[in-house]
Amino acid sequence: MAQARLHNEVMVAYDIEDSKNRTKLFKKLKDISLKPIQKSVFWGHLNKAEEDSVKRLLKEYCQKTDKAFIARIALSEQVNQNNSIGYEKDDFPKNPPEYYVL
Repeated sequence: MAQARLHNEVMVAYDIEDSKNRTKLFKKLKDISLKPIQKSVFWGHLNKAEEDSVKRLLKEYCQKTDKAFIARIALSEQVNQNNSIGYEKDDFPKNPPEYYVL
């Protein structure tokens, strides 16, 4: 029996014209532990509740002319297969970091 994944590897990208909305979204995505890999592109591992939160944030900060998406991807595998330029394998770990409550 396969083990259920608690976290999925995701990429979030957006094109938001309004600077205030773009800055607020950038900060919120970083707060959710996503890593900015380009100016308006984020990557990381999220659980289902966090993915839903990102979807709500995109709806909140995007206007009618803006564009954005969140997609489940396997970017860590692509980088490990040398399908990227300027990124190292360590930039995209296959598993999310582990945290411990002390």
